[in-house]
Amino acid sequence: MARFHRRHGLSGFAAALTILFPMIAQAQLPCAPREEIITQLVERYEEAPEANGVTAQGLLLEVFVSEGRSWTIILTTPQGLSCVAAVGENWEREFRKPEVGF
Repeated sequence: MARFHRRHGLSGFAAALTILFPMIAQAQLPCAPREEIITQLVERYEEAPEANGVTAQGLLLEVFVSEGRSWTIILTTPQGLSCVAAVGENWEREFRKPEVGF
């Protein structure tokens, strides 16, 4: 899994999640109001916000990461319902240099 992130980056993974979100919702993944999920991530798993973005479908995608490098991705609807889309270990930060002329 770590090789996938290094090779394809989070944006490719995020795109896959947005395409698969209807299937994710049908898979009975843990869903709850956003505040409840974030409270669990912060208090139970000691994860903090690392990155976020809005999908083309209007879902808020957020990545939470702990000092121990565990991570969780949640997707939140405009109505405030969040679902855990993926969890994992060994999160790695990549610092990219800006493109020339960017």
